[in-house]
Amino acid sequence: MRPTRRAATAMILAGAFVALPLTLTGCLAGHHSSTKIHGAYVQPSDLSRIKKHTSTTDDVLQTLGEPTERTTNDDGTETWTWNWTRKKSGSGHLFLIFSGSSETQIDESAHVLFEYGVVKDKWRD
Repeated sequence: MRPTRRAATAMILAGAFVALPLTLTGCLAGHHSSTKIHGAYVQPSDLSRIKKHTSTTDDVLQTLGEPTERTTNDDGTETWTWNWTRKKSGSGHLFLIFSGSSETQIDESAHVLFEYGVVKDKWRD
């Protein structure tokens, strides 16, 4: 028994719907992410070059650059701070089922505490 023209067309279309996703697998799902840093970023390796009880204000300026802020503390010590923001964004999709995105912002900083012009302490948060 020969299929009718309508049945033959339906079978061809059904085959196309099955075959199409198999040929487009690279487009069915995807993900993208990025990280951007804004501000006076201090790399951990640069902060590790600053030595307690040895490095001076000039050493710190040369290694880390100009701080975002300088604060004179009540005890006469001085704290320099470098502030930056790390923004992470991502997006993803699953063909015709799901699409979404996210963004995370993290404020970070590095600090150096000086006493008599020499590094007393250093830390990141």
